[in-house]
Amino acid sequence: MRPTAPSTLPAQLFSPTPQVSGPGGQGVVGAATPQPNSTVPADPARVAARIDAVNPAPKGTLGAVSVDLASGRTLYSRGADTMLAPASNLKVLTGIALLDAVDAGTRFSTRVVRTDTASAGPSASGSAAGSAAITLVGGGDPYLLSVPSASYPQFASTLNLAHSAAAALKAQGVTTVTLSYDNTLFTGPDWNSDWPASYADQVTHISALWVDEGRPAGATSRSTTPALQAAQVFAGQLRAAGITVSGTPSAAKAPASASQLAAVASAPVEDLLKRALLSSDNAATEVLSHQMAIASGQPASFAGAAAALQQHLTRMGAWRSGAVIKDGCGLSRNNRVSATMLERAWRFALTTSRTEEIADLVPVARVAGSLSNRFSGAGEVTGRGVVHAKTGSLTGVSSLSGWVRTADGRVVVQAMILNNSPDVDAAHTWLDSAWSAVAGCGCTA
Repeated sequence: MRPTAPSTLPAQLFSPTPQVSGPGGQGVVGAATPQPNSTVPADPARVAARIDAVNPAPKGTLGAVSVDLASGRTLYSRGADTMLAPASNLKVLTGIALLDAVDAGTRFSTRVVRTDTASAGPSASGSAAGSAAITLVGGGDPYLLSVPSASYPQFASTLNLAHSAAAALKAQGVTTVTLSYDNTLFTGPDWNSDWPASYADQVTHISALWVDEGRPAGATSRSTTPALQAAQVFAGQLRAAGITVSGTPSAAKAPASASQLAAVASAPVEDLLKRALLSSDNAATEVLSHQMAIASGQPASFAGAAAALQQHLTRMGAWRSGAVIKDGCGLSRNNRVSATMLERAWRFALTTSRTEEIADLVPVARVAGSLSNRFSGAGEVTGRGVVHAKTGSLTGVSSLSGWVRTADGRVVVQAMILNNSPDVDAAHTWLDSAWSAVAGCGCTA
């Protein structure tokens, strides 16, 4: 966990400043696991009155629940068990399950292996002197870049991989290669059958190997063959590093006996997940969902990831009969979860050391990620900087789940889902106002 640090946010962001203190306090961005400061029981009637007083009332079907983290006491509930489409709030369930399945410091490697011999050398069997056969092996890094990133966190790049591979090849007397690529870590279809073709501008065909999420610099659209595209980019980088690449890259599974020439490691899972959740990145979340499936003993496919998510939510006590999981990112309109499921998963995550990192990985009201432009109204000031929650939006669907520190120091876990909402802006305004009403609450009995 990151250490607690004072807020560096501009003072004018909060007017007035929310009354928060204690571990992770001061309206933090880099919050560690939220610790409640109030031991006085909250009054559910006061919390409900504040939420129900938000006008105009939300239009559509509402599923909502608020729970005091310290006591587990339900403070508000409206349609909490109704199965609704969560939109991108499904991402936070995927993220919590991922942290439950792997250590937050886990990294995924993209490798280059020599496939013409088990003991690489210039006299390799089947290769002319000075030549070799190599394979670029995808390890399921959702943020593998074509060139290194200039800011933190440092994501892996094929440019660095090409430089290392070229140096290793030259050390073996090799200056000419044929290049294959291996994206077989993931199985099954690369496009979810629940996604219409029009979603091609929102999510890349899922692959264990890509660069820049299938959109290298200059690309006008997402690639439908991102592994091939990654190999082509890598081939160009090898050539620039002094290695001749014969022919065009082709798909081939690398044999287990292949010797490794070079590798680059992804950023840690916590950084990969934070970027995906802050920006609500569909493609990256699906890759992480497949990784979660592998770590859970399930096939690395959409179906395997759905089964793994149910497996983890069941272990957390969050799964409910009637729930439907079609993907990991929430793009499918056929996903169905309840506010209770989100709330239970959040409470498990925030009270379990393995998953508590999620507290610091989601957007913050008016500060970071997909909430940076929200909570702009005069009635939403009290939510700024103290609402930590994942957003979700599809046509007719708006959702928000996470945690908030109230004015009396209490940590409240909330999940709110609106379906069949005719106006997305009105839905967002109601959600932001309802969360702000709780944030500003001195809700003791």
